[in-house]
Amino acid sequence: MMNGFVILLILAGMFLFFYWYSYRTVALEDKKREAIWKRKHEMEEAFNKRMKERAELRRQKFEKFMNRSREIQQELMRLQNSKRIQPN
Repeated sequence: MMNGFVILLILAGMFLFFYWYSYRTVALEDKKREAIWKRKHEMEEAFNKRMKERAELRRQKFEKFMNRSREIQQELMRLQNSKRIQPN
């Protein structure tokens, strides 16, 4: 009777050990996969952030350019008007 319990305990211990060993490899693989996904996701977010910053800089430069262009157009119109008013 005692020998039967010992054998059952040994078999149960072996079963638990093999289950733990196989689960550990799967868990480690999932952990690695999650770390890789997280790193990739962070890199994509950093890239998107840089692209947004660059787009904002382009927009600001374009806005400055357009403002300057309007100022030049207004100055040219003012000069044309002043030439029309002053007869030579």
